[in-house]
Amino acid sequence: MASREAERLWQTFREARAVAPPFDLARERELAGQAGEVIPPPFGVNYAPATLAGVPVLRIDPDKGLSDAPILWIHGGAFTLMSARTIRHWAGYLALELRRSVVVPDYSLAPENPYPTALDEIVSVYRALIAAYPEEPIVVVGESAGGALAVGLQLRLRGSGGRQPALTVLISPWLDLTLSNASISDNAGVDVILDAAALRFHAVAYLDGASPTHPIASPAHAELAGLGDLAVMAAEFDLLVDDAIRFARRGATAGVDVELEIAAEMPHCYQFFVGVIPEADAALSRIAERIRGRLG
Repeated sequence: MASREAERLWQTFREARAVAPPFDLARERELAGQAGEVIPPPFGVNYAPATLAGVPVLRIDPDKGLSDAPILWIHGGAFTLMSARTIRHWAGYLALELRRSVVVPDYSLAPENPYPTALDEIVSVYRALIAAYPEEPIVVVGESAGGALAVGLQLRLRGSGGRQPALTVLISPWLDLTLSNASISDNAGVDVILDAAALRFHAVAYLDGASPTHPIASPAHAELAGLGDLAVMAAEFDLLVDDAIRFARRGATAGVDVELEIAAEMPHCYQFFVGVIPEADAALSRIAERIRGRLG
């Protein structure tokens, strides 16, 4: 059963959705920007804009951090919304938990910059981190649409013979741009975060004429053998939970080391609300523990 804090929060989302105007990208971008200001970042973390491989990034450094390679965090936002600043509190909590820096690319958004622009930028940032830390493992975290970009990164690296991340953590990943999985309709009444019609708009905007079964843009349709290790964190009430389940099962069948977790009675990317609901706090600790176990 969801905590009282979580249920109060989800009820707020239900009430807001009931009176929301029709979808408008400019309005959604404004709301996404506001979301990044609602939850304060944790104490003991410093934020600094930087550039890596020509891509703007937000570097997040804990006051008492290690000098090891940073975590690469790929933010979500349906390929068209959000920024590094939107999830700075979330990534900040992870940096604090791990005592390790986090780098969040501000990749280019669709529809102004459709596929493969964002993925090209993510690959460039990852390769820059590998060059800067040639002897150290790199961990990648991708949430929602960032999950597709994280797996797209793995697929690009496999194709070029590049070094795979030591671990890729996928949080409520959006991996199938056909939006054909049953959970899209089955969870329409319980996911307080996502809307199927809006997702279809975002998919078309991102693909810009490319096929929704393109194996790198839409990794649910890729061959998965040879990918690096995966930890997939899904949520029972998420419209996209079937993306995570089917992907994890296919990965395991292909010989990928993959771990799947499904949080009961939680919606899409509930972990965003770290510092607000206990379920998100506990999930962040589990993410950190998986990363810690891999990095030593």
